[in-house]
Amino acid sequence: MVTLEMVDAGVKIAAGMIVSGLLFLVYLRRHQAIDSRAEAEIRRRRELFEQVAANVGRVHYVYQHYLALATEFTRYGQHWPKSRRDELARVGDELAEVFHALTEAESTLLLLGEKRLERSLRIYGAKIVNLRRQIYAEKQTLTGEEIHLLDDVKKEISQLKESFFDALSVRYMPKKAVN
Repeated sequence: MVTLEMVDAGVKIAAGMIVSGLLFLVYLRRHQAIDSRAEAEIRRRRELFEQVAANVGRVHYVYQHYLALATEFTRYGQHWPKSRRDELARVGDELAEVFHALTEAESTLLLLGEKRLERSLRIYGAKIVNLRRQIYAEKQTLTGEEIHLLDDVKKEISQLKESFFDALSVRYMPKKAVN
């Protein structure tokens, strides 16, 4: 026989199950919203890192073109044709213009709180500027010391770029994927 106390207990148990189910759904939705927000932040951060990489890539592309012409200039010196000298001057100007992208990359890194990456990128850019100051189209000849210095600076710039991209790739991966 079903008593009033049994019906009361059943209603209380059912109400408790419904309330706990609803609370669990609220909890689940809240954590899903937090997770989706965190994923969006990680995705946006990765997009900004990709933008930084693209900017540095543009600068490095122009630098490589400038370096090829500068290396050719070191080989020929005064016997280098005027048309090639003009091209070196043009690419040197283009290198100066593309440094805007490097400054933009540095600013983005600072915005992301990546001071070490920004500092290494600034050093990379300073080495390129130093190279450009040493070898330019109006220069008539290069000394043996300057040619040797060019090789050292080339290696150093290459190492700086490699270490920058190594550090950038570590920061590019979200924490969950690294573990």
